[in-house]
Amino acid sequence: MKLHFQEFKDEIDALIEFLTSDTWEFHGTPNPKPERIRASYENNYYTSDDCKTFWVILDEDTKVGQVRIYDLEDGTPLFDIRILSKYKGMGIGTSTVNWMVDYLFNNYSDKERLEGYTRQDNYAMRSVFHKCGFVKEAHHRKAWPGEAGKLYDAIGYGITKEDWKNGQATPVLWEDFKY
Repeated sequence: MKLHFQEFKDEIDALIEFLTSDTWEFHGTPNPKPERIRASYENNYYTSDDCKTFWVILDEDTKVGQVRIYDLEDGTPLFDIRILSKYKGMGIGTSTVNWMVDYLFNNYSDKERLEGYTRQDNYAMRSVFHKCGFVKEAHHRKAWPGEAGKLYDAIGYGITKEDWKNGQATPVLWEDFKY
């Protein structure tokens, strides 16, 4: 299995096909509509000075995922990752997140940290965060809307440039104050 990453340019039709070809269970919109994807694209949601999107490509030309790094003009960027269901459980998510962290810290010298969030019940993504050196930094109760109005807890993870360079994960000091 050989992965490579290609920056998304103006492939709106490929993007629509990709995002409508699967159900994104752990995302706010599990089944995005083509019109919404196109409108987001036209509003620079996928590519701008503040955002970069990359295809995750298996072997020569099979698009199996996508990773979007955003808030690049802020001090702490965030990211979103999507791997097609039939390719989950193969280590693609872990490889993609590791690549993305390397990309960010090697290409944006002013960035000292990177954050990501997931639903509490997304154990696969939480495992990816752990394997990639991220530390759990936040637990937001009933903050992630799901289908039929159900609310889930949102879990926030972060990695610092220092930890990335040193290959370590510095734990958060949770008991620093009595409240």
